[in-house]
Amino acid sequence: MSEQIYDELIAPKLLEIGKLCEEHGLPVVAQVEYAPGDFGLTQFRPDGASLPMKLMAISARCGGNVDTLFMAIERHAREHGHGSIYLHRLGVPITPDRGAA
Repeated sequence: MSEQIYDELIAPKLLEIGKLCEEHGLPVVAQVEYAPGDFGLTQFRPDGASLPMKLMAISARCGGNVDTLFMAIERHAREHGHGSIYLHRLGVPITPDRGAA
């Protein structure tokens, strides 16, 4: 029943909000858990979106898997650089790795 409510009532409104944000260049990340472990995700992240918006989107895509989240954060840090003490202690370079893909 929750998935049906999400599909029929919530997802269309989130899509409308997502399109409105996209029209105005506003980043948005919205995730709904309509059943335990089942998620709907609406996102728009234009170039230049802030790191918190990027981290929310990364987290939403990982589905609660901490290893996947940490690997995604590390990959982002290697590509874009970071200021994290923890990543630095793990040996992740502070400046971007231009060879990372």
